[in-house]
Amino acid sequence: MIRTLLRPLLRLILRVFFRRIEVSGAEGVPATGPVIFVLNHPNGLIDPAFLLCLAPRRVSFLAKAPLFRMPIIGAICRSFEAIPVHRRQDAGADLTKNAETFETARAVLVKGGTIAVFPEGASHSDDKLRPLKHYYLGDAAEIERRIAAVSAQGKAKA
Repeated sequence: MIRTLLRPLLRLILRVFFRRIEVSGAEGVPATGPVIFVLNHPNGLIDPAFLLCLAPRRVSFLAKAPLFRMPIIGAICRSFEAIPVHRRQDAGADLTKNAETFETARAVLVKGGTIAVFPEGASHSDDKLRPLKHYYLGDAAEIERRIAAVSAQGKAKA
């Protein structure tokens, strides 16, 4: 229910702050079956908002676990069916919980759903990609993987 209410609000906010939003290639995203969206991450929480509002399919994100501990952001993450990723650099991280994280992600894909990952592992303001982190979601023969690359680009206001 929260997802149903927040999605139009996020869409409105994006339209207010970004004069021009261009989506290209959405027709190439399969209407059914598993899809992994792979995004760069230059703008913190804005990047997932774009995909949540503009993707042609419902998306579950792999998101850093500390977001789930923030009262408002955590509630939003859960309402959008985000999956927590436990990273070494996060205080108090329990990396053993990632087995459940990746099993949950695999289950979404096996059911024909979509997930989104940020392989850079962090948001940043660099004008180029950072080194990519590795994700393992199972044997490719077990899950027919369809990967959709998503790029967030923008120009700073002068």
